[in-house]
Amino acid sequence: MEMKLIIFFAVIVLFTEAYSSLTEKDDVIQVLLNEIQKLGSKVERLERLETECVLKSDLSEDKRKRLLLPDNPSTSNIAFSAYLTHLDTGPGIGKLREIVFDKIETNLGNGYDTYSGTFRAPRDGVYAFTWTIFVVGGGSTANGEVETELVINGQVHGLLHADTEATSDDDSATGFVIKVLNKDDIVFIRTTNRALPQGILHSNYMRWTFSGWLIE
Repeated sequence: MEMKLIIFFAVIVLFTEAYSSLTEKDDVIQVLLNEIQKLGSKVERLERLETECVLKSDLSEDKRKRLLLPDNPSTSNIAFSAYLTHLDTGPGIGKLREIVFDKIETNLGNGYDTYSGTFRAPRDGVYAFTWTIFVVGGGSTANGEVETELVINGQVHGLLHADTEATSDDDSATGFVIKVLNKDDIVFIRTTNRALPQGILHSNYMRWTFSGWLIE
């Protein structure tokens, strides 16, 4: 009887250990399944983020191309804009007088010089330039008239003419030029050699301006 009891208790112990071992294995398997499920969720989330990044990159590329911006944004910061705070009357300014736009609004890349009125290209590229002139009839002459030109490396690449044709009138004009430049090319505005400026060339309600920027 005692032997049977011993065997019975031994069987119970063995069964308990076996069941405990199976339970532990089941727990480990369940934990592994849970971790696999978590990893699957993370992979799905990363795939969604990757898709969103690709879509945003495509949109940014399309927008960059539409704005005619260069591939490298760090080299695109070349732009200037300046205006006159004072200018002599027509006859006093004379012919072939370089106009020095002395007040800077923007000078990214430091290409424009307010002392000389010239823009020196910081790098090779395609540049856009625009300038505006203004004249009022009066002063020592009956009408106001002025003609200016955009000069690049000593060559004329743009002309502007403004003429009031009356004493009590004013006139303005704006020019626009796109040009391929090499590094250190020089650009400036001056009066032409064809006509002596007449009238009042400066006013508090209209500015002479000169601007330029790198397209690509």
